[in-house]
Amino acid sequence: MNQSSLALTRDELIVFLAIIGAKTMNGLDDDPLAGLEEQELAERLNSGEQSLINRGLLVIKNDKATLDDTLVALVGSSVVPEATFLLTRMDPDGTNEPHYFNATSELLVEHSSPRPGVYQFDYISGLEALGYRLQSLLAPLHAQPQGAPEQESSIDLPPAAISSLIETCQKGEKDQAARVLSDGGTSPEFADAMARDCVAHPIWIGVVAWGLRQDKPEGGNSLLAFSGEEHCWLVETVEGSENIVRVKQTAGQVCEKAFTGLLDPLGKTWHPTD
Repeated sequence: MNQSSLALTRDELIVFLAIIGAKTMNGLDDDPLAGLEEQELAERLNSGEQSLINRGLLVIKNDKATLDDTLVALVGSSVVPEATFLLTRMDPDGTNEPHYFNATSELLVEHSSPRPGVYQFDYISGLEALGYRLQSLLAPLHAQPQGAPEQESSIDLPPAAISSLIETCQKGEKDQAARVLSDGGTSPEFADAMARDCVAHPIWIGVVAWGLRQDKPEGGNSLLAFSGEEHCWLVETVEGSENIVRVKQTAGQVCEKAFTGLLDPLGKTWHPTD
């Protein structure tokens, strides 16, 4: 590769996808060109193509397109990774900040969107660097209450209750969020405390999937966490059960460790040759 990072505009990215025969990728709509008039569509594609040419990322000769090696490596591996880990921070004001960590057998790449219409692709040198990068993103969560409650408590809930909790908390509806949890089987005190903290603090969501180049993905896992006034909340799937998630009151460091554990499939995927 010629460089370790690359930023593309939306139009440039869409042209790249068209050249390699892909319709979309993580971080874009299912059909990023849907709804465009014919003239606007042509303008977008022509603009993106010319921009790639001007940057030296695309050469067209005799109707044959040749793509830059860095572009193919960083963006191509993010379009069709073998394993991917998505970390999203959802703030109380409704904004969200997703970071995709993509793995192939040869490359680790982070894909994010630092500004609307701009897509950043960064090479990650190895598993240690990947871990450090995750820690930097989770630093606000790590810095929250360091000690777990004297009597760490947990409760099992249906996943639908957590989905409803997130939806209502993003709307700032604390009382409704508490009712959602109570209906799911928690005590009023537990429900009120969890809803109060969920409404007031960012929610961190981690999703990992692997075996993505197979006919059917091999597996996946997810968790979420957010901080509170006295401790953090960690929501994990229960192994062997698709109908239960476990909510635990714990420390920020414990949450960070749980997120780091989701990187294991990427570590098993990435094994570059010497």
